Amino acid sequence: GEPVDLLVNGRLMAKGEVVVINENFGVRITEILGPADRLQNLSG
Repeated sequence: GEPVDLLVNGRLMAKGEVVVINENFGVRITEILGPADRLQNLSG
């Protein structure tokens, strides 16, 4: 799948990949940013 960044309110929270199952699109989460990474993204 194609890599994607998952944003919440414009802030990076996780990374994943696009999946297609029975003609439906979804995102498989491959990495959830740790608390320190999330705080750094919030301040940026």
